[in-house]
This record gives sequence, structure tokens and C-alpha cells, in this order.
Amino acid sequence: MVERYRSKRKISFIWLTLCIWLCLSGMTAYAECLVQDDAQLFSDSEVQQIETLAKEIETSWQMNVLVMTCDDADGRESNEVLEETYEEYGLESNDAKGGIALIIDMDNRELNLVTERDMIHYITDYREESIYDVAQKYASDGEYGEAMTAMLEKTLEYMKSGIPENQYSYDTETGEITYYHSLTGEDVLMAFLGALLAAALVTVILYRSYKIVKKYRYSTEQNARLTITAQNDHFVRQFETHRKIENESSGGGGDSGRTSTHSSSGGHTYGGGSGRGF
Repeated sequence: MVERYRSKRKISFIWLTLCIWLCLSGMTAYAECLVQDDAQLFSDSEVQQIETLAKEIETSWQMNVLVMTCDDADGRESNEVLEETYEEYGLESNDAKGGIALIIDMDNRELNLVTERDMIHYITDYREESIYDVAQKYASDGEYGEAMTAMLEKTLEYMKSGIPENQYSYDTETGEITYYHSLTGEDVLMAFLGALLAAALVTVILYRSYKIVKKYRYSTEQNARLTITAQNDHFVRQFETHRKIENESSGGGGDSGRTSTHSSSGGHTYGGGSGRGF
């Protein structure tokens, strides 16, 4: 009997250990970091530095990071190579909050990046062009490891800066605009204080009103009056105004907050993809 009880306890302990391991492994596999140097452009030390930067984005923001190089795009644009590879790994549908994929495409001689889900809000069109700005000179000089490192460092800088207050997504295929709204701690505090003040004001007004009320008898015979007037109802038309938003250049007056989005061949929404030649 005692031996049977010990056997049951042992089995229960094994099941508990297995459940805990599964939970922990699920948590650690929340986002993924992949470096795929098909064109063999990076040295071992550069790969290590790139992985370190990518890991910081992955662990601090729960974002996927895919870093690629290619020497044969097989007739595709560099953003198409990124999107198809990203989806082949299943990164667009895993448990991460979003992700970014970056490439040095030796076939098209282009730097490019695409973003998806929450990362779309961080990397606006202006920020995308700024990322290319810091990397283009390195790529033109053949310093490809430095180019990718610069792109990741600039991405990290923008992640730490947070989502711009004026951020919105513009679907280049449908023209649909989606604004990003978030409440800061200051917004919540101000709303709470405003509600508290309004409640206190109403309480004071009601208290004073009831305090000064005196009883009296109202004479309807002397004070009542009936007046009949004609009233016409007028329908006011409602208008919706649609404004075409022109393309914005990278050299304009600061970050407009706009992120241009598009759909991949797999039907998923991505930001970025404009690319920069070198």
C-alpha cells in the first residue's frame, strides 16, 4: 500500500515538472531572433555583434528580429524576399508583439526593412529613411557588417524613444488611415483628477441648492400662461471629407508620424519596404 502511494506521488511530481517546463519554454520562445547571412558578408565578430543587438530588441520588447543578406533575389524585390522569408519561419503568426526584418540585398544592391504588427507603430516612414541614412555610406564602402549594425542601433534608438504621439498608418493600397492612440500615465492622472473635481463641484452645488430651498405655494391661476408656437424641423446634411495624403520625402521637416503599409503576397500587413540603393 505504501509502495503504491509512493508510486503515485512520483508520477504526480513528474507531471508537475513537465507542466512547469512547458510553461517556461513557452515563455522563452515568445519571440525569435534569426541571422541568415546567405551572401557571407559578415565576419564572426560582426555576426556576434548583430545577434547581441537583435537579442536586445527581442527580449526587451518581445519583438521578432530577422537579419538577412542575399546574393540572388530570384527576380524578386528585396522587400518581397524579406516578407516571404519572414512568413516561411512563421514569425508573422507567433506569440511576439510584432517584428522587424532587415536585409542587405547584393542582387538588387539595396538596403531594406519591413515591420509588422506593433513594430509598425515604432518605425514610421521618417524613421525608416533615417535608418537607411546611417547605413548607406557603410554599404557603399563595402562595410556590410557595419551597415547592418548601424541599422540595428538606430532601430534600438527609436524603440527606446517610443511610439511617436502623432503616429498613424496609411494603407497605400486602399487609402485607409488608422490612428494610433495610447494613454500615458499623465493622461490617466489628469482624467482622474478632473473626474474627482467635477464630482466635488456637483456635490457642493446640490448641497447649497437644497439648503436654501424655502417652502411656498405656487398660484397656477395667476401665473400660468399657455403659448402655442409653430416649429419647423430642418434636416442638416452631413458631409465626410476625404483628403489625399501626398507622399512625404525623407528630407522634410521632422517625423510626421506616418507609417505607410502594404499587404504581402501572403496577405499579411507590413510597414516599410521602401528600400535604399547603395
